[in-house]
Amino acid sequence: MTFWQLPPAAMAFAVAALFAGGLIRGYSGFGASLVWVSCLCLVLPPPAVVPSTLLLEIASSVTLLPQSRPDAHRPSVRWLLAGALLGLPIGIWFLAALPERATRLTVGLVVGISALALAFSRRTHRLPGRSACASMGTAFGILNGACGMGGPPVVLMYLASPLPMAVNRASLVVFFLAADTMTVATAGTGGLLTSDVLLQTALFLPLALAGIAAGTWLYRHARGDARRIVLGILAVLSLALVGQAVVT
Repeated sequence: MTFWQLPPAAMAFAVAALFAGGLIRGYSGFGASLVWVSCLCLVLPPPAVVPSTLLLEIASSVTLLPQSRPDAHRPSVRWLLAGALLGLPIGIWFLAALPERATRLTVGLVVGISALALAFSRRTHRLPGRSACASMGTAFGILNGACGMGGPPVVLMYLASPLPMAVNRASLVVFFLAADTMTVATAGTGGLLTSDVLLQTALFLPLALAGIAAGTWLYRHARGDARRIVLGILAVLSLALVGQAVVT
């Protein structure tokens, strides 16, 4: 099943989710895939959602890259990418092998744990070393390949770092672009990028980009902390996904 096979109410929900995820990504530099995957998995099967989300993440990062690349912390990004290369094939295998109900439950638990981790994260005095960055990159690769939601370990690392917010945001943008491109290439070799998925993604893209543009405008003018808003959204979505996986 893909987007154009949904009933009108489910279509409207998907449209709102696509814009909301873009809004959060444009404002904070992260969070889009958590919203997109968790919301869209409520109305669509995960194998139709994850590849589209990865393609949308790439488009999102491309739009944010020119203003972000100069500020990125490149040493940590390089070690994260090295770890991601190890984890991606494992994650793609899980996506192809797990039944839909198990995938929905996994997505719901990942969202819930991410919300709790974000809520209790605290700043540290320095960034993790090379091996720790590579380990977080591997965790990203497994989660991103399996359910399109690899961001939490990396986001938590940067949010807890002593780096300025602008550097954290820029590092996330650069890393997500490179890592999601690798994930899409791996998914393509696994046969998950079907013509229906590509057409669906083309339909989703303008909605996501509109949200990103609005979020970027808010970031430039408000400069506030989006953490509480993101946490509230993630908590609700986690409960909905876990409930759906258990009941159905």
